[in-house]
Amino acid sequence: MPKKTRAERRREKLIKTDKPSLTERIRPFLSLKNPITRFCLLFLGLLVGFSLLLSQKPMEQFFATPITTFIASQATWILKVLGMDVYSRGVSISGEGFSVEILGNCNAIFETMLFLSAIIAFPSSLKEKAIGGILGTSFIYLLNLVRVVVLFLIGVYAPQYFDESHVYVSQTIFIVMVAMFWLLWIGKGVKSIPAH
Repeated sequence: MPKKTRAERRREKLIKTDKPSLTERIRPFLSLKNPITRFCLLFLGLLVGFSLLLSQKPMEQFFATPITTFIASQATWILKVLGMDVYSRGVSISGEGFSVEILGNCNAIFETMLFLSAIIAFPSSLKEKAIGGILGTSFIYLLNLVRVVVLFLIGVYAPQYFDESHVYVSQTIFIVMVAMFWLLWIGKGVKSIPAH
């Protein structure tokens, strides 16, 4: 029997090891039987569906604008309680030498949609989803209200920091807090994950 080359010995060694190929290792994650895959697909599907729904003109007119107007009026009330001379008109808050308009990305509708998509997609009971959805939506709304008030105060007392606070700091804190609430819901609000 002729002596085997180094490449042949290496090939035989690879064949003899029972290591699965990359494709064999990935295949279980691509199966719809995998709960992670199902969660990801359902989450993305819900996110796309909510986004398409909210992008329709009637949804903007009859849903987003009234919510944003309500946020502006509640933030104005809080600012008045804090002793500020402010007023709201539609989605704008003005007074104390500063004015801000609450636009589509600052009304927390997207963050609520993201949160509800994750709640609905996660394997849990309908009761747990309902409780998580109601508590989470309330938490997000109140957190956003606090964000609007704080940003207005920054605009009045430290306007040089308003843009950075609005775009980077408050948005990052907001997303992290929403994610933490979702993780808290999974840890404390979901009693058992159904077997698959």
